Amino acid sequence: MTTLVLDSGDLFGTRTKKEQVQTEFMCEHTQSFGYDAIGLGEREFNYGWEFFEKMMKTYRLPYTNANVRDAGTGELLLPEFLIVERQGIKFGVCSVMDPSQKIISMSAKDRDYEIADPVATMRDLVPRLREQCDTVVLLSHLSDRPTEALLREVQGIDLAVIGHSFKSYNRERIVGDCVMLSAVHEGRVIGRADVHVNNDDGKVMSVQVHITSLDDAVDDDPVMLQAVNDFLQAAEDRRVAQRAAFPREMGSEDEAFLTSNNCKACHTGIYQEWRQSKHAQAYTGLRAKSMQFEPECLVCHTTGYQYHNGFDEQERTSLSHVQCEACHGYGTEHARNGDMNDKARESCTACHDEDKRPCYDETKHDRFEYATFWEKIAH
Repeated sequence: MTTLVLDSGDLFGTRTKKEQVQTEFMCEHTQSFGYDAIGLGEREFNYGWEFFEKMMKTYRLPYTNANVRDAGTGELLLPEFLIVERQGIKFGVCSVMDPSQKIISMSAKDRDYEIADPVATMRDLVPRLREQCDTVVLLSHLSDRPTEALLREVQGIDLAVIGHSFKSYNRERIVGDCVMLSAVHEGRVIGRADVHVNNDDGKVMSVQVHITSLDDAVDDDPVMLQAVNDFLQAAEDRRVAQRAAFPREMGSEDEAFLTSNNCKACHTGIYQEWRQSKHAQAYTGLRAKSMQFEPECLVCHTTGYQYHNGFDEQERTSLSHVQCEACHGYGTEHARNGDMNDKARESCTACHDEDKRPCYDETKHDRFEYATFWEKIAH
C-alpha cells in the first residue's frame, strides 16, 4: 500500500491582514502533512506573488500549475507538472485553473497574470506527460461541470481531484476512462480514495472512496490543538495591544449612538445627501483595502470607535462608516440640548489632520481648510 497526499488549491485565506497571518500559520503546519502535490487556486494570489513564493520556499509546499503565466514574460509561474513515484509506478500530477476566476491581490505591486484555456493546455500536456509516467492525475481547480467538460474533451487522464467546489463525492464519478474525486471545502472534510492501479500500464482498475467529516467525532491531535490555541492567543494579544492605543474612554456609558437610520426620520433630505458622500462609504473603503481590522483606520472610518457604546470590531454593529453621530455626537444627547451643529465643526480635525488627509489633494493643500472642504459634504 502506498499513499499520495494531494490538494487542488485555495489553501490561502481571504484578503485581510488578519487572514494573511493565519495563512502563514497554516502553511507552516501544512508542510508536516507530507503533501506530494498542490494545485494552484486564485486564493494563493490574495497576498501577492512575493508572499506566495515565500510560503512555498519556506515551508516546501509542492505547488504545480500548467496554465497560469506571467503576462509580461509568458513564463509559467510554477512547475508544469510533478512526477511522484510509488512502488515502481510513476504518477504525473498536473493542475489547471479556471480563466474566469479573477486574480486579485492585496499587494499594490503585484505582477500581471494570464490564464490559458484549460482544455487546450491539457490537450498539449497529457501526451507529453504520458510519455514520462504511468498514471496521470489532474488537480482541477475548475469546479465540477467544467472539469467534466474538460475530461470529455481530453483523453488520457486517469484521476481528477476537483477543487473550487462545494460538493464532496461519497463515491467515485466516472467520465470516460477518468475517475473524478472531490472532498471539500475549507478543511471541513478529508477524502481518501483507495485506488487499485495496474502495475503494467498504470491504469486505474478500481476505487473505493471514504469521506470523513472533521467534526467533534474526530479527536483533536494534542500537539496540533496546542499549536492552534497558542496561535489564537497570540492573535488576541496582538489585537488587544493594537486596540489599547485607541482606548474606548471618550463620551459616557449612559449615552448611545442611534445610527443615521434614526436620524433620517426627521432629516430625510440631509440623510440622502449624506448617503451620496464619501463619509457614507468610509468603512467600505477599508474593506476594499483589507484594513477593516486595523484600529488606526477604524478610529476615523467608523462612528464612535473611541467612545463608550461606539463601533466595536468584535461585534456586529450598525455603526460602520462616518455617520451623522461621528460628527454631531451621541443621538441621545440631541433631544436635550440641540447643540449638534456646534460639535460637528469641531470634530473635523480629529481625523482630517496633518497625518490623515483622505478627502483632499495634499499637493495643493498643506492643512485642513474647513470652508474649502465643507463644500464636499455640505448639507
